[in-house]
Parts: sequence; C-alpha cells; structure tokens
Amino acid sequence: MNSALNEIIEKRILFFDGATGTGLLSGSDYAGCPDLISLTDPESVETLHEEYLTAGCDVIETNSFCSNFLTFESLGIRASAFECAKRSAILAKKAAEKFSTTQKPRFAAGSLGPVFNKNTLETDEQLLNEAFFSQISALAEGGADLLIFETMQDIVQLNSSLASARKVMRKINKNIPLIVSISGKNGKTHTGTPFEEIVTEMSKHDLFAFGLNCEDFETMEKDAGIIKKISDFPLLLMPNLGLPENTGGKSVYKTTPEDFAEKMSEFIRKFNPKIVGGCCGTTPEHIEAMIKKYNPDNLAQ
Repeated sequence: MNSALNEIIEKRILFFDGATGTGLLSGSDYAGCPDLISLTDPESVETLHEEYLTAGCDVIETNSFCSNFLTFESLGIRASAFECAKRSAILAKKAAEKFSTTQKPRFAAGSLGPVFNKNTLETDEQLLNEAFFSQISALAEGGADLLIFETMQDIVQLNSSLASARKVMRKINKNIPLIVSISGKNGKTHTGTPFEEIVTEMSKHDLFAFGLNCEDFETMEKDAGIIKKISDFPLLLMPNLGLPENTGGKSVYKTTPEDFAEKMSEFIRKFNPKIVGGCCGTTPEHIEAMIKKYNPDNLAQ
C-alpha cells in the first residue's frame, strides 16, 4: 500500500479531480470516445490535468475509463486500447510529478470502467480477464500510482478486474492501491445488483477505499447512507452535477461551483468520507470551490 496515501487519509480528506471525459468533450468538437483524445490531442488532456492540480486536488485520474479492448472492440477500435490506456497514464503521471512537492505529493490514478461489450461477455469470461489484465498492465506501465474501478455494476466484472490487478502486481512485483466505486440508485446498481452483495464480496479483497460515483446529489445521499451501514472500507464519494440541459445544442450542467461545494460540505459532515471528488459535469472550478470550502487556506499550496 502507498504509505503517502495512507498518511493523507489518516489526517484529512484525499481530494480527487472532477470529470475528465465530459471536460475534454466540452472543450472540443470531438464527438467520439474521449479516451482517444490522449492519442489525438494529448496537450488538451495534459492541460485539463494541470487545471485540476492547480485547483488543489491530490489525485488526478487517467483518461482511460473505456480503454479496454472489449469496449474498444464494440466501437471498432480494439487495436488502440492498450496504447490509449498507457498514454493516458503517462500524461497523468507527468502532470502529477510536475506539481508534486514534499509537503503535497500528487498521484495519478488509473481509471477503469465497466466493460460494455455484453455479447462477448456472455460467451467468454476468459476474454474479460484478458481485457482487464491488458488495460491494467498498460496503466501500470504508464506509471499509475493507484487504480480506481469506477461506475462498476456487477460482481463478475469486479472480481475479474481485481484478480487481474493482483496478477499484474505479481508480474511487476509492485503493490498498487485499489479503489472500487459503484453506481446505481436506491441500494442497487443499474444492473440490479444489491449494494450489500457487492460489499460482502469486496470484503474478501484488500481495498484502499470503496464508494460511489456518477450519481446525482439526491441519489447519492440515500445510497451513501446505505453504504455507511454495510461497509467498513474508507468511503469515497464522487457525485455528478445531475442531468445536463440542452443549451444551444450542447449539454450544459447548471450546478455552480458554489452549490457543488456546499453540497459536498454537507456530505463531508454527514458521511465522513475519506475521499471526495466529482464525476460527470464537474470542472476544475467545482473542485477548487470544494477544496476551499473544506480548507479556506487552500490545500493547493
């Protein structure tokens, strides 16, 4: 386990960044998979990472949520998956190292989402293991300090991804902290798996933290209460800004940085999370407001 990360959550909240995919897509005319921007326009990815680090966050996530060869296969770009994941880790690690100081170290978290190629998964679970192993290997080669399996929906994919992570760690002889974050509503994931079943299964694994992401404030408030009752893991909370509104043909999130900071302050008081950040729609401005609300002296210093 990373001792620096442990030291932080023993003393204070660990701050993650906000949205990467929606942030990259909102700033360009690109309409495809945002992971590919790590290859086609790496400067934009690096700029977004640095904006989050300037805002004061401790951890930035790699632009690799979908960079799994099974998901990429469903998009017709399978061959790009490994390169996308590795390049995204290289970019995030470079930015984290640039901003790191002895007083405030920064970290790059390898982001992995669920696999969306359901037809393949129904016929060959071995492919699922191979796909996660490949993605995690790429993130590790690129320098990821920890891994976050986020917006996860079912136990099969979670067990596959965590087993693959352990396999990679044995191969490279390095321990990498693992975080699991699920998403759903009213105590069940969007595929119908009860949170309690996932927590019971996750108790068999050595996780750095467990929590929720990609839920609106109202949904997360209810689900966080459920998680607090059934989980002993350090809690992670990363809400989105609700549903976007169509403004001039573009999806726009209306929640202001001040409103986001106030709600996160309420979550911190009520649920005592060890890790907080933002999901869809959140920007460096939202994260900066949240950090300043938590610490007026601004933890970016």
